[in-house]
Amino acid sequence: MEKLETLDLVEIKSLCRKYGIGVVGDKKSLIKNLKYFLDPVPDTLNTHSGRKLPDGKKIVGIKVSEKEKINTILKNKGTFLYYSFGYHYYLINKQLEV
Repeated sequence: MEKLETLDLVEIKSLCRKYGIGVVGDKKSLIKNLKYFLDPVPDTLNTHSGRKLPDGKKIVGIKVSEKEKINTILKNKGTFLYYSFGYHYYLINKQLEV
């Protein structure tokens, strides 16, 4: 894709609408949002270095909209940990594939 910085504000807002990104803000913030959408940063889960996970367990983040995966986790006795930015995080057995 062409360099976003060379586009004018009207063209940038047009691209934002095309991808369903909000169009409110200055040119710099809209370009930042477009870049994040077009080349997203992978989600990472940080755990406190002093806290060790139980043997045979892992933490997974599941989008709230993925009801089937959530049901699979709950049926297999996964433990809900917390909610953040549209994801539920669970402590599950490492063998469980979701």
